[in-house]
Amino acid sequence: MMVRRAYVEVRNKQRMTCGIIIGLVVLLLIATGGVAWYKHSQVVEQRKLAAEVFYTMRALEIDLIKLRVESEQRKSLEAKKHIDAVKGQKKKLEQSYDQYVESLDVYHKGLSEKEKIIMRVAHRFGEGEINMPDGFVEEVSGFIANWQSSERLSRVIRRAKRQGYIPKILEALSDEDLPAQFFYLAVQESNLDYQAVGPPTQFGIAKGMWQFIPPTAEKYGLRIGPLKDEAVVDLLDERHNFDKATRAAASYLRDIYTTDAQASGLPVMASYNWGEGRVVKLIQAMPENPRERNFWQLISDYREKVPDETYDYVFSIFTAAVIGENPHLFGFEFDNPLLMAETPK
Repeated sequence: MMVRRAYVEVRNKQRMTCGIIIGLVVLLLIATGGVAWYKHSQVVEQRKLAAEVFYTMRALEIDLIKLRVESEQRKSLEAKKHIDAVKGQKKKLEQSYDQYVESLDVYHKGLSEKEKIIMRVAHRFGEGEINMPDGFVEEVSGFIANWQSSERLSRVIRRAKRQGYIPKILEALSDEDLPAQFFYLAVQESNLDYQAVGPPTQFGIAKGMWQFIPPTAEKYGLRIGPLKDEAVVDLLDERHNFDKATRAAASYLRDIYTTDAQASGLPVMASYNWGEGRVVKLIQAMPENPRERNFWQLISDYREKVPDETYDYVFSIFTAAVIGENPHLFGFEFDNPLLMAETPK
């Protein structure tokens, strides 16, 4: 009886000890889970705040461009003061956004240098790297391979450098406060050939380096030549005038950039290729919140309505810009064309 009683006491103590240990483990798991949940919720909140800052910066960028145009037209001193104030706000937001990107470790060590370049170029085109959709990097990589399979990009960049096109294009884009990476739109449009002539379309024949159709060219101040209905070079047609056509193209891009595209560069490209009227209708059907008026959302909502030609066009320009950031990393022999020439002041 004494042995049995002793055994029961030992077993009860063991049970109590096990219960205490299990209780402590459960409490530890709850605490750990609570900390993990708290950290996760903090990250989610930070990402939301970072996105808000990013899209606020985009809105301010649009305001700055519109204020500059107004200031130039009216020569208004008040507009210039307003511009300086908005620039100050935008600079503070940029600093805040950079802090969020750093704290969230967006460009973490696990990313390759190529992946980081893709994210940086997306940012420069007005697309947030924080909310970049899954599969985008892989899609871009496929288009990079297309460029790598030919000498086209290298040949075009060499010609641009030889002809002195790069500084003038960069100057025109800079004067309109546009990303310098829009330089690659002309690469895709015409291989930077001012004598380029496109095929006949229902809107007329596109001509020149920027491939203006007659109505758009006239809208932006270019004189259309007498051979507008013939698929030939017409030296009396200002679409073939490199300087005038480049200035007109920059103005055209600025107008798309600051209206429905909401400073989102990739929809601007889609508009340029497919016609801003059709793309704008799709964009206008989207929520007015700028965070939902971007290329990520456009493709997610309307991929089946966007022609493959336009989809490929946008990705070709984007990937050319990615390659241009560090051509040697991607196996090309030229230097970054956006750095090889200083933009005239």
